[in-house]
Amino acid sequence: MKSSLLWRITPQVGGPVSYLFGTMHVRDLRAFQWLEPAKVCIERCEVFATEFDFSDTDHAAVEAVLQLPTNEALDTLLKRGTWKNLEFYCRKKLGASAETMRYQHPMTVSMALTNALLADEAARSLDETLWEYARALGKPTTGVETFDEQLQTLKNIPLEQHLGSLTWLLKNYSRQKRRLKKMLRWYQSGDLQQLYQAAKKDARGMRRIMLYERNQIMARRFADIAVERSLFCAVGAGHLAGEKGMLRLLKKRGFNTNAE
Repeated sequence: MKSSLLWRITPQVGGPVSYLFGTMHVRDLRAFQWLEPAKVCIERCEVFATEFDFSDTDHAAVEAVLQLPTNEALDTLLKRGTWKNLEFYCRKKLGASAETMRYQHPMTVSMALTNALLADEAARSLDETLWEYARALGKPTTGVETFDEQLQTLKNIPLEQHLGSLTWLLKNYSRQKRRLKKMLRWYQSGDLQQLYQAAKKDARGMRRIMLYERNQIMARRFADIAVERSLFCAVGAGHLAGEKGMLRLLKKRGFNTNAE
């Protein structure tokens, strides 16, 4: 597969030129070198899509899903040594005691600790920056998933899976820092295959729910729009490559896919 995050998608029978872009939900400027080429393509298109339309975000609904079961707390759900690791990294990276995280969902804690390893340089994440740019141009925005579908994906991930992910992170925090640096290098070079393998690893045990089923939904909705209107679509870079990735699925739906 060619090294690119930006792909030109056209119906094989002829029709509008659309674009599929692999993005990252980070504010680290190392991920922003694709921003200007993406903006040029957004300007050419009639419609802009992200995984879900950010205007549909319901923060209260997300908070409701990311709640620990009643009468549960992280210091009892995690092993004693893991809780001690959490205390250490909370103080070192977040400047707070683990006690402040005691009733937080493990996914929320994992995200906070992971984000602490990345630079917080841009006002918005890369995908949000693209969405804001499209809106500023007056482009209609949509999603190739719905907000409710993304919420359901979160609901489908067992708490034990989240606890396992947080435990792994706390045991391998230095390793995760090196891994994120690699991922940003792969992203800068447009290495979709490595990014896909990383996404598969992160979704181990949940690949069908987190990757493959979502790829099917997003490719179908992309195709439904792109047969009639030029579309710029930005989704997580891990969704593009692979036998069950969006690029392969769009080919099966009768589209040509060419790296920009």
